[in-house]
Amino acid sequence: MSRVDLDISRRSALTLGATTMVIGSAGGALAAAEGSPSISNVSVASLQADLEKYVSFGGHQSGSAGDLATGEWVGERLQAIGIRVLRQKITVPYFDEAVAQIGVEGAGNFVGIGQHPIKTTVAGGLRAPLALWRDARDSSNLRGKIALVMLPFGRHSSALQPNIAGPISAALTNGALGLVVVTDGPSGEALALNAQYGEEPPTTPCIALGSRGIKPLLDAAMAGQMATLQLEGETGQRPAFNIAGRRAGSGRKIVVTTPLSGWFTCGAERGSGVAAFLALTQWLAKDYPDLDITTGGMSGHEFENLGSKQFNESVVGHDAKVDLWVHLGAAFAARDWHELGGGLMAPLPNMDSSHFMLAHPDFLPIIQRTMLGVPGFEVPYPATVEAAAGEAKQILMDGHTRLIANFGSHRLHHARNDGADATNGRLIYQAYRGLESAVKEILG
Repeated sequence: MSRVDLDISRRSALTLGATTMVIGSAGGALAAAEGSPSISNVSVASLQADLEKYVSFGGHQSGSAGDLATGEWVGERLQAIGIRVLRQKITVPYFDEAVAQIGVEGAGNFVGIGQHPIKTTVAGGLRAPLALWRDARDSSNLRGKIALVMLPFGRHSSALQPNIAGPISAALTNGALGLVVVTDGPSGEALALNAQYGEEPPTTPCIALGSRGIKPLLDAAMAGQMATLQLEGETGQRPAFNIAGRRAGSGRKIVVTTPLSGWFTCGAERGSGVAAFLALTQWLAKDYPDLDITTGGMSGHEFENLGSKQFNESVVGHDAKVDLWVHLGAAFAARDWHELGGGLMAPLPNMDSSHFMLAHPDFLPIIQRTMLGVPGFEVPYPATVEAAAGEAKQILMDGHTRLIANFGSHRLHHARNDGADATNGRLIYQAYRGLESAVKEILG
C-alpha cells in the first residue's frame, strides 16, 4: 500500500505537491473514551499490548506457525483466568507460495496472491494470450487464454460473493486456461479471497492482483499479447486447531467467540477483535463467578468459517440453550484513512465506520445506547441470517439467536499489510467500552 505515515497523536502535516493538509489530534469522542474509566480493569495500554502480541506472531494463515502460536497464547490466557481449555483439531488447506505473478514481455511482472483452491502451474508457468474480462460481453473471447478479470470496486472478502463468483464462473465456463482476478479496492493492494473448503479439485490456476500500477497489463490484455502466469509452491492439507474453553457455572450460559486465523498479519481484521475477546472474557470470569462460560478461538476462517462450523457443532451443540452469545468478528476496530487516489492513503485518528453490529431484537435498544458515538456500531441491525456475514451467519444458521456480533471490512481487509498500524489500543477501547456496557446491562 502506498501511504504516508503520520504522527496521529499530535497535529501532523501531509504534503502533496504544493498542497499541505493539516490533520488534527483525536476527536472529542475518542478523547472522552480514553479519559473515562472502564467498567472493568481493561485499559488502552492493555488492549494495545494484546494487539501487538497478536501481530508479533506474523502471518495467521490457518495451520501456519503464526496461527498455532496464537492459539497457544490465547489458550494460556484463558487458563490463567480459570477456564479449562482443549484443542479441537481441524484439517485445513495450505499453500506455501513461491511465485504468484503474471508477466508480459515489455510490461514486466505483476506480483499477486495465489487464490484458493490452488492449482499450480508447471515449472516456468502457463503461457497463453491475455484477454480482458469486464462483463459478459467479453466472454466469447476467453477460450484458450489467460483471463484478466476486473472485479467491481469494493472491499472484497470472499470468492463466494456473487459479484466475484459470477465473473470467475463466466471466465471458466468460457474456456479460460488461467485467471488473474483484479481485486480493485481502496488501497490498490491484492486482496486474498476466502474460499470454500472441500470443492472438487481445481483445474485452473488463479491469482489475485491489486489494481494499482496495472495499466501496462490492461493495455497488454486489450491487445491480446502473450503472457506467462506463474503459480508455484507447495500445496496440500495440514492440521490446525480451535481453542475451546469452558468454565462450568450454575448461572446463565454465555458463549464468547472470535476467529484467530486470517490470510496475513491481520492487525485490524483479527487483532482488534482478539484483544477485545480476551478483555471481555477476563472481565466476565472475574466479575460473574456463577456464569457458565464457553469460549472459542477458531482457526479455518479463510475457508468459509471451517473452524466455527466444527466448534458450534461439537462444543456448543445446535440444541444448547445459550442466554447470550458474543462474537467478535472482523474489523472490530480499524483505523480510518483518507483516500487520496491511486492507492495513496493517509491515516486518520478515528475509527473506520464500515463495520456492523448485529443483535437480537431484545438487545438492540441497549446497543444503541452503549455504542452511541462509536462509528458504525451506533446503528445496530437485527441479527438475522440474511443480514449476517462470516461466523455470525454460521452462528445464526446453527440456531443461536440471542447474539451480539460484529463483522466488517476495513480498507486493508485481506491485504498483506494489515498490520499493527491499521488499528490501535485507543480505537479498540472505544468500541470495547460500548460492548462491555451492553453485556453488563443484559446480564443485570
